[in-house]
Amino acid sequence: MRSGWYFAFAAGAAGMVAGWVVGRPLMEEFGGVSGHEAWYVSRAAGLASYLALAASLAVGATMSSAIGDGLVSRARLLAIHQALGVSGLALALAHALALLFDGYTDFDLPSLAVPFAASYEPMLSGLGTLTLYLFALATATFWIRRQIGMRLWRLIHLTSIAAFGGAFVHGVLIGSDTMLGWVQGVYLAGAAAVAGALAVRLTYRRPRRSAVAPVRG
Repeated sequence: MRSGWYFAFAAGAAGMVAGWVVGRPLMEEFGGVSGHEAWYVSRAAGLASYLALAASLAVGATMSSAIGDGLVSRARLLAIHQALGVSGLALALAHALALLFDGYTDFDLPSLAVPFAASYEPMLSGLGTLTLYLFALATATFWIRRQIGMRLWRLIHLTSIAAFGGAFVHGVLIGSDTMLGWVQGVYLAGAAAVAGALAVRLTYRRPRRSAVAPVRG
């Protein structure tokens, strides 16, 4: 349990660094802050959240496939998977709440909390809200798996794949920086990581150990 907290702090620090790394070129590309600080914070947090959630899904699928057994312990992979999920969810929440301070898009709490209630791009904004809720639900099941049972846990956890697809569509179509080459690279890298890990999860079969015949004396 303690190692999980260590990974959570490490992932949180990495998320802040990622937000700065992403936000700085955005400010340079669009000519500094000039009253759009909230937008830069929101976009940086959104892109960093997308990468963290993609990494969380990729690690989770890899762990489930057992392809890494013998290289990294499953307990450590689980801690990384959880830490990345929590960090991605926190960054997604920051991505949404930062819009409260952006005068251009005119978001308020109800339009952020209620799907499709926003006046700005209601369908795509609503998709982002639903995505956030699905990720929050999947993340919450980390701590209630024993209470709800493995079957229901797996069903709920699978919704994170649909949520990632929603995050991809939401980010690509609503982001005003989507045409930047490096931003497209972020989206494609995250999608490729998740798709590759899921392909491994669906196709990899752990080799069976050959039975050793008893030696007769």
